Amino acid sequence: MCQIWLNLPSQDKMVPPAYQPILSNDIPLVSLDDNGYAKARVIAGTLNGVKGPATTHSPVELWDVTIQTKGTTTELPIPAGHNVVVFIRRGAAEIGNNSSGGKGSQLGPQGVALLRSEADDEEGTLLVLTALDDNTAIMILGGAPIHEPIAARGPFVMNTFDELAQANRDFRNGKMGR
Repeated sequence: MCQIWLNLPSQDKMVPPAYQPILSNDIPLVSLDDNGYAKARVIAGTLNGVKGPATTHSPVELWDVTIQTKGTTTELPIPAGHNVVVFIRRGAAEIGNNSSGGKGSQLGPQGVALLRSEADDEEGTLLVLTALDDNTAIMILGGAPIHEPIAARGPFVMNTFDELAQANRDFRNGKMGR
């Protein structure tokens, strides 16, 4: 199970809270190579024309990638302007992109790579993953930067400290979720 909380753009901050129960059999599986050694479950966003079941307020990718065989390389298309978090759930992988050239960064279990898009990225990039162990599992979380200020305290994430103070008052006065 994976639970993800995402910051929302300012115009969506006051939408009613929502939970999306997404069951395993609701998540489409995409083959990433001709041999079937690399596959991705598309939870949010679109990968190779397959759309995930999650609904988001801003463009988001959430892909659960499994690479069965050590040495297998796969390329994932990252949309233009999107930042990406790569989390190694199991195994190990080398992480690179189509513009890095040379050797990528190696990550082991629970390793994390943060990849920021370039300001002039108009076409997107290819995220290159090579399994360094059999049965490597990788979570890919990407999205378009919101480019808004963040004020966070406790469970609240708003854009200003005044909005945070109001959220705390609403919480204390029992107005949350109504």
